[in-house]
Amino acid sequence: MKTAHVTPEDMKSWTAQHADYAATARSSTLNDASATLWGARLAPLMGPRNTQGRFAGARLPSPTRACTGHMAMAAGATSMPYRNPDAIENLLCLEGSVEIRLGPDLDQSLTLNRFDMLSIPVDVLHTLRNASSGATQLICVLNAPADSRYPAAFSETPAGAPLAPDVLAALAVSFGGRGRALKTGEIDSRITRFKTLVPYKRALTSGSAIPPAATEWLTAGSVYPLIVPEGHVGRSQSAPLKGLPGLYLAIAECVPGDGPLPHAHFDSQESFFVLDGEWDITWGFEDENRIPARTYDLVAMPDRVMRSFRNTGQSTGRLFVIIQGQEKMSDLVAYAPSVGDEVVKRYGADVADAFRKVNITFDAERV
Repeated sequence: MKTAHVTPEDMKSWTAQHADYAATARSSTLNDASATLWGARLAPLMGPRNTQGRFAGARLPSPTRACTGHMAMAAGATSMPYRNPDAIENLLCLEGSVEIRLGPDLDQSLTLNRFDMLSIPVDVLHTLRNASSGATQLICVLNAPADSRYPAAFSETPAGAPLAPDVLAALAVSFGGRGRALKTGEIDSRITRFKTLVPYKRALTSGSAIPPAATEWLTAGSVYPLIVPEGHVGRSQSAPLKGLPGLYLAIAECVPGDGPLPHAHFDSQESFFVLDGEWDITWGFEDENRIPARTYDLVAMPDRVMRSFRNTGQSTGRLFVIIQGQEKMSDLVAYAPSVGDEVVKRYGADVADAFRKVNITFDAERV
């Protein structure tokens, strides 16, 4: 499979640094309205070029069906009750803690702590409240149909002066309705707790001929799938949550010096949001190009580009991995043929064949 080439100059348009999030191009009027409605400062990070709504004007491009933004909530901040009429809202807590109340009567509640994630179903009313004494930060990934404007429907209008019609239109905000009722146990089945996540190398071991050592040699030390599309077939099919097409989320964890071998994704864009630690995000057949990345930086890799990442810090670090593709993405991953030869040498031809069955191949060709 032919890979693609990206120059260091090109990669500047695929990188966003946390220090720049506050300097987003959004107007102060939109920022003030976002604080009123969502109780947070919103920084659009990644999305299709025509993304509309709260994360319009994203810094980085991505395929359709998902957009990503950063949310910063000051101490004591809370959102108004709202719902997403056509999108699943995936909220990962980055620091602090956030209390989320859900349902038409907001009578169900839970709290997310660091690296916990809640996947809120379509059209479910909810509120967010900073439950910590300091600032709380989250990353939000909305997953919707390809033609979505990412609308948000609030159950009531804000007190005081009404928001201007052009502001509401820019944020794709409407008012009215309390959404659908929740099924018994539905929300409990939409939470991932970081402390209880299971790496996919364990699932591969139990379901195939692939030994953990082979997976660790190819990939990051531990990759914890969070959510994949319903019916997804691949190395992360054991993910605890299922969602809409076009989006797969995971947490990659590496000890110092660790990271995967260079590889390419052939029908999806892979993006790395640094949760903690110090990293080099690299690309090229020999990792010849690199971008240093630090906490809350975001680096996206286009499809067909050979890439890797390496923990360059002094302690275990983690990345939030966002993989986006089309309606029926296979998330095919290809390594160089020499890597396949080494797999056969170390672990046997049966293991190489088992990798191919979960969409990991060894036929990437240098451009």
